[in-house]
Amino acid sequence: MEVDMSQLVVTLIVIMLPGIIAAIISDKITFHAKWDSFKFGLYSLVLGVFSYVGLQAFHLVVDLVRAEGIPTQWSWLGIWQAALKAETGVNASEVFWATAFAFPVALVSSFCVNHKVFNRVARRLGVSTKFGDENLFSYFMGGKDVDWIYIRDKPDDLTYEGQVISFAENPSCHEVVLADVKVYRYSDSEFLYEVPFVYLCKPFGSIVIELIPKSQWSQTP
Repeated sequence: MEVDMSQLVVTLIVIMLPGIIAAIISDKITFHAKWDSFKFGLYSLVLGVFSYVGLQAFHLVVDLVRAEGIPTQWSWLGIWQAALKAETGVNASEVFWATAFAFPVALVSSFCVNHKVFNRVARRLGVSTKFGDENLFSYFMGGKDVDWIYIRDKPDDLTYEGQVISFAENPSCHEVVLADVKVYRYSDSEFLYEVPFVYLCKPFGSIVIELIPKSQWSQTP
């Protein structure tokens, strides 16, 4: 029993190797709430399985092309048997090629997350009104039309006009980096100064962010 469990653990780790790579890539290029260790492990496992599914689909397509019809024998990956039978080893070449498939799997999954594909389908079907996993700040700032913005800082009586370079949300504030920044007094819109870049970290609820229409970019508010 101990041998079987050890083999199962090794098999799961091997399956997760492509998934870990896919999860790391997806983590870097998608907007989402921070993953804890459980979520990262779960997503790694799921993406790893999809990587092997992609490799399996490739083998089946090759079988169809070679047979020029319905083949008499299909090429099934050994990883499926390894996942079910402890005595079955894992093919190193399958792990290698599944790792190669991890990159397109990561890109496709990231596209679905960033463009809210599943949420859009669910909304069309009327089964959900959820817009995504990230907070509204990230959802708004990550919009494709968000480029130049006004940040109205009412407590400090300032307005920042600039182009969005990057943004984030930490547990205590909203972070925004702007380029080509012009600073105005909020109360009367008087121009104060300009700087190439500015980093802002403002407490939740202390700022208002407005999207500047393209026709008004770099103009006085």
